[in-house]
Amino acid sequence: MNDFRLGNLLVGHGVISEAQLARGVTRHKETGQLLGEALVELGFVTHDDIAHMLAEQLGIPFRELGDDFRLQKEEVALVPESVARRYTLVAVKNGENLSLTLVMKDPLDVEAIDTVRSLTRMEIHKAVSTEARIRAVIDKFYREEAHIERNLQDIVDLEGETEKLTGDESKVDSDQLVVLANDAPVVKFVNLMLMQATRDRASDIHFEPGERDVRVRLRVDGVLREVTPPPKNLYQAIVTRIKILSNMDIAERRLPLDGRFKFKAQGRVIDIRVSSLPEAHGEKLVLRVLDRESLLVDMKDVGFDDVMLKRFQQVLQAPHGIVLLTGPTGSGKTTTLYGALNYLRDPAWNIQTVEDPIEYLLPGINQMQIKPVIGLDFASALRSILRQDPDIIMIGEIRDLETAQIAMRAALTGHLVLSTLHTNDAPSALWRLRDIGLEPYLIAATMRLTLAQRLVRVICPHCREEARPTEEEMDYAMALNPEAAAWQFQRGAGCLKCGKTGYRGRTGIFEYLEVSDPIREMILEESGAVAFRQKARELGMEPLALNGLRKVKEGTTTITEVMGTCSGDEAM
Repeated sequence: MNDFRLGNLLVGHGVISEAQLARGVTRHKETGQLLGEALVELGFVTHDDIAHMLAEQLGIPFRELGDDFRLQKEEVALVPESVARRYTLVAVKNGENLSLTLVMKDPLDVEAIDTVRSLTRMEIHKAVSTEARIRAVIDKFYREEAHIERNLQDIVDLEGETEKLTGDESKVDSDQLVVLANDAPVVKFVNLMLMQATRDRASDIHFEPGERDVRVRLRVDGVLREVTPPPKNLYQAIVTRIKILSNMDIAERRLPLDGRFKFKAQGRVIDIRVSSLPEAHGEKLVLRVLDRESLLVDMKDVGFDDVMLKRFQQVLQAPHGIVLLTGPTGSGKTTTLYGALNYLRDPAWNIQTVEDPIEYLLPGINQMQIKPVIGLDFASALRSILRQDPDIIMIGEIRDLETAQIAMRAALTGHLVLSTLHTNDAPSALWRLRDIGLEPYLIAATMRLTLAQRLVRVICPHCREEARPTEEEMDYAMALNPEAAAWQFQRGAGCLKCGKTGYRGRTGIFEYLEVSDPIREMILEESGAVAFRQKARELGMEPLALNGLRKVKEGTTTITEVMGTCSGDEAM
């Protein structure tokens, strides 16, 4: 259909006026766009309007391609993804006939039709839909792991056939388990679960055996959600398969075990850390999914605003002192530490880490794994590396007085020390150091920065929409900032790309406290945690909740996320 006929058709059906058509034609001539695209940009029509007019003019069907639309495996196999994306089309088989319906953005594209015909040797019929809907179908069904859920269900459906494989699990010996662990359904299930976890950006996979069934959950953006489980009578073989991959003792089911392995997905090497725990109905497994790309982030991607990032980088350039990151497990401390190490990495500096465990091996950085079983703990490791002429030292966690004392002395003797501590907020870290037995003068002389952080989920960019907060949410926001009443709030409606959650990814919120002279005076005076916090607020420290609320105002996250992440006292 040429642009002139399209314009007349839209006017004839009362979709647009003559004046709107004239404006569209002017835009079309100025920009070289197709008339339909120009009219869409001007807001006079929608892509649906254009597609419906095209279908009517050509006498072909319009396909809705809604959420209930499905492409079968054989339909996906007929047309390569590169062809589907190049021409913006999907192929649908017509029953048992040797014919296809091509749902296309442009059904007049002869080259596209000839290409599919030559690939399939089938008769071609045409239908039309919008570019956005066709691309959504391609994204959903053509991605590398598009049929994971269906394949998982295929394995679950084998339950009746697999009873003969396992029988009474208590009587199955190790040799039998090895055979079962290498059986096709077991190998396929483990591979598919790893692929699904990678696709969904999961940080952990939980395998939890019950009396009669098994539950499998993925932790995505900090929240656990259930996925298709295996049949119970395949479970011990699946556990054995994962243990074999992880070099764990498959015969030991009474004690907790640890292991790790690697696999490749989407061109990336993924590291899996495995932990087993004996429970009432079998061994529970938790697989930590460690994607190097998620840890080796640019400091800007951690969640710092420009001002805080600049201040943080200035502190990292200091020749000596201690920088402490605080927060509970899962608050993103490791990601921030690795981001800092990535920023500091320089051939001119000797950077040494002491970790438990080493998450990833970083080029240009010397990393050491502690081994408490043989007496190599944080304290003994630190004593050794101080004789290795380090410039920068990263300690995975300060857990005891001896480790803290060595870290402090390292800072006093000209080293920059990075570490973590488990406290709820930044000021409490200073009080906590004193509580574990450090002398106030050591803390005051060495501390440069404490940085508390949490992770909040980010609103999905694909289904973002305006939102009206609940009364409870509005009261919370107003208590922190009375100006919140005038803000425009947003949320995620839920779509396929975010798993219907409305969120995709996480970002950090921070409480940033540089240890200035007034704070040092309070340390020497042995002030309490509440006094530390009040003084920090007076000196301009923004509490976690307020920093989170700022991200709400920017449209990055929601009040619900901030409320669920920050306790009430963190706003005071």
